[in-house]
Amino acid sequence: GLLMHLLFIVYNAQCPSPSLYAANIVAIVILSRGKIGLSTCTTRYLVAMAAADLLVVIIEVILFRLRYFYFSWTFLSIPPTCSVIAVLTYIATDCSVWFTIFFTFDRFVAISSQRLKRTYCTGKTASAVLTTAGILLCLKNVPRYFTLRPGVIIDNVPWGCFAMDTFFTDP
Repeated sequence: GLLMHLLFIVYNAQCPSPSLYAANIVAIVILSRGKIGLSTCTTRYLVAMAAADLLVVIIEVILFRLRYFYFSWTFLSIPPTCSVIAVLTYIATDCSVWFTIFFTFDRFVAISSQRLKRTYCTGKTASAVLTTAGILLCLKNVPRYFTLRPGVIIDNVPWGCFAMDTFFTDP
């Protein structure tokens, strides 16, 4: 909600606000200290969500949007680099969304079932869920690297990244 609203403002203003980074960094630092009365499980989910949101801001706003508007003809615009940035954008966005879903499910279990709460809502389970999800989301998005082609070729140097036509037509 709020993060997406802020990203919308930053996207339209075309300049990143330092408060976007500071809020997530402060949240990560405070939560990582572990002295705020939250369970280990909750703390791990919240730290993961804050870190994923911070990565979305860094990758999407700094590496992608600023490159597009201000650094169009730099090493960030050659196909291998912009393909990696595109993959990282998808990974960070997916992690942000799925970590929130897993946290919501964890809180649902904690509220709904006292029996499951003792076995499921632990720091070890949260770590396993977050690690597994992170690895699977990385593996899910790696093939996207190979769906991009150079946009233009200037003096035998490829620039930009555009989706291949087969990306939209192949199953």
